[in-house]
Amino acid sequence: MNKWFRRLDTILILCAACYVLLFACPTTFGILPVRVLSGSMSPEILEGDMAYIRQCKENAVVPGDVIAFRTENDQLVLHRLIEKTSEGLVTKGDANEHEDFSTADPANVVGTLLFCLPKGAVWYEKITSWKTLGILLFYSGIRMITIVHQKF
Repeated sequence: MNKWFRRLDTILILCAACYVLLFACPTTFGILPVRVLSGSMSPEILEGDMAYIRQCKENAVVPGDVIAFRTENDQLVLHRLIEKTSEGLVTKGDANEHEDFSTADPANVVGTLLFCLPKGAVWYEKITSWKTLGILLFYSGIRMITIVHQKF
């Protein structure tokens, strides 16, 4: 029985380490993990992926970069920068036929795409769900009972 508990403990520790490395640590280095909610950047970035944004100033972005910027509604958008104009930044989703209707304000640039983790947002939601938390709490309780039982 202890062999199975040790295996489960190892799996849980590895999962926790992956969570910390993929979702918690990047912010320490100025990298913002963002869930992709639409397919406007497909096929490179798909809905359900986790995009990692390297935070930077608006003057660091160049046409061709995939940039993250905030809209007037405070929504985070991830589109490709087409050109810089005096009116703002002209952007377009790779899957869209036309450029975005309005230009992005250079002051609202959050950063550029560093890399994308396929289906990362799906895994993040599964890991952080209440169901997963309940299972972990149940397992922790069982594990503590077995440890106390073995000591006495």
